[in-house]
Parts: sequence; structure tokens; C-alpha cells
Amino acid sequence: VISVITAVLLSARSAGSAPAAAPQPNVVIILTDDQGFGELGATGNPIVRTRHMDRLAKQGVSLMNFHVMPVCSPTRACLMTGRYYYRTGVTDTYLGRSLMHPDETTVAEMFAAAGYRTGIFGKWHLGDNYPMRAMDKGFQESLVLNGGGLAQPGDPPDPVDERGAYFNATLRHNGAWVKTKGYVSDVITTAATEFIERKSAQPFFVYLPFDCPHAPHQVPDTYRGHYPADDFRPANFPSRGHPMAAKNNPADLARVYGMIENIDDNVGRLLAKLDALKLADNTIVVLFSDNGCQHHNGYNAGFQGWKGTPFEGGIHQFCYLRWPGQLTAGRQVEPIAAAIDLAPTLLDLCGVPKPAAVKFDGVSLAPLLRGRPSQW
Repeated sequence: VISVITAVLLSARSAGSAPAAAPQPNVVIILTDDQGFGELGATGNPIVRTRHMDRLAKQGVSLMNFHVMPVCSPTRACLMTGRYYYRTGVTDTYLGRSLMHPDETTVAEMFAAAGYRTGIFGKWHLGDNYPMRAMDKGFQESLVLNGGGLAQPGDPPDPVDERGAYFNATLRHNGAWVKTKGYVSDVITTAATEFIERKSAQPFFVYLPFDCPHAPHQVPDTYRGHYPADDFRPANFPSRGHPMAAKNNPADLARVYGMIENIDDNVGRLLAKLDALKLADNTIVVLFSDNGCQHHNGYNAGFQGWKGTPFEGGIHQFCYLRWPGQLTAGRQVEPIAAAIDLAPTLLDLCGVPKPAAVKFDGVSLAPLLRGRPSQW
């Protein structure tokens, strides 16, 4: 009986009477580290070169009042679980306070259970040892650095490149240390694009958390050289709100902006790969930063405060979601949203069920992203 039913269904499909279901969308989450709201062309910075991220902003939906946590591990816990970070055991970035409870269910585990290929390439910062590693929490492929970043205590005792820890870094690939070649943001982006490129009928969930422009500010000289000292005269920047400090360190800011421009080039590489593989139309791309910018007296979009503070300068962030053909390019969403909302939103958009035992604090933003009237 079963074989007869199967034959009838196959015959109906071949005759065109039962259209094939649309494939589930792929997901790419791009997270930058310590990039402030004002360190992006799309948000009004006249100096930094971010043409690919700016294009992503124009092609996607902008969350205009999006908020993160003052420091990075709590934001990452919110992103991974859809829950307030205190529930997860993550309350800070060091001294054991960035270790997420092993019984938390991550969005990667949810997507993996729905048949997605899952990969992380970059900074995890929610636990370096079993059972808290990314590879223990739903990521089938992982290329990660330890702790909160390179040039920190979690680094392996390998000799450091003369240009700094961000060059030819030793990273962990599926738990094993590997020596990489090149600048770290380039390395992890290449790994992410190679993961995307692997031929598979399965959709993919890719998490690309850069550890730049987090200190130490190390970047190839080519990028640093794009920003002469005169660029950072306060008169070159908007003066609204809390304006740029009269005194700053142009050499340091040149390195920060160079690191951001390098991230932008890598975002461009990833978007180009999606285009080349004809995957762009069915891939949701999310871009945001984990907290406000570092206290380097640079341009902070007129906000008060910096990374580490609960003022807007520490928690108000850009967030763009692009899904061509499904989300209207250029739409601006005004209601408040936060990092806890991204997990339920992505599950909703992709038709992935939430496990019954998981209790989100965030809510799906899908109605707002689609411009549907809703009480909020």
C-alpha cells in the first residue's frame, strides 16, 4: 500500500499538480566586535570606508532602535539563545562570567535539528572547554579563537608574528589547534565562504563573528594608510549630541578604521560568493555589532558613553537584515528591538520550530520586517 501511495504522489508531482515546496532559506549572521554605531558610512560616518556594509543596509531592512549589551559575551549569549543573558550564566567577559550554562539550547542547535548545516568562523566567547564550546553547542564546523580575542590569555603559546597576534594566528578547527596563514579576518571569511560553497542539498546556517576591530588594533599597513591624520579632525564629523572629542589619537583611529574597512572588504567577498552561487535571493543576511565602540575619542554618532556603559553609546547598535524578494529593501523599523529578538525572528522566517522546552525572552520581529500592521 505504501509503495502505491508513493507512486501516486510521485506521478502527481511529475505532472505538475503538486508544486514543489520552496527551499528553506539559508542564514548568515555577521557580527563585528566593538564597532560603534557611528563607525559605518550608512549611519553617517563621513570617513570610514564601508561600501559593502552600506550596500547591505540599503538592500535590507534597518532596525532603527536596535540594542545590544554593554560588552560582548552577554550580547553573544542573547543572540545564541534568544534569552536575557543573566538566565544563561553569562554576566561579563572574564573571570568565569562568560561561560554559558551547558543546558542552554542555542539557535545553532535548533537549526541543526531542522536539517541545516551549521558553521561558526571567528569569535565564540561563551566557553572554550567541553561542554561549552561552539562545537558542543550545535556547530558542526568550527574555526574559532579562544576566549575574548587574540592577544589575550586564551592564546596558545605559539610564537607571535612580528606584525602582531592578528597575523598567522593559531586557531581551533573542530577542537584541534591549526596554524593559519594571513590576516585573521581574511582567514575566517575564507573558511566561511568555503563552507557555503560545499555542494549540499541542505540549507546552511553560518555565523561569522569577527574579532575586529577589537583591540589590539593590528591591521595590514595598506588599510591603515588609507586614513591620514587630517581625516580625524573633529570638524570633519557631524557635531550633533555628544560631538567627537577635540583631542584624539589619529594613528590609533587609522588602525581602527582600517580594521573596519578590512571587515567591509570581507563582507563584500562573502556577498559576492552568494551572488556567484546564485544563493543571494534565498539567503537571510544579518549584520550588527556586539556593543558600542571602544573609548578611543573617535566619532560615536553623538551618543553618550562607550563600550561597557549602559548609555546609548554602549548599547545602541545598527542591525540590518537582507532577504531579497522577501523583505523590502530600505524599510526602516522604528519600534525597539534587541539581540534577544534575533533567534526567534530567524526561526520564524525560516519555518524552524522552537523546541518546546525553550523559553524565549525575545519575540519574532517578522511582522515588523515585513511591514505588517501589528501592536507592539
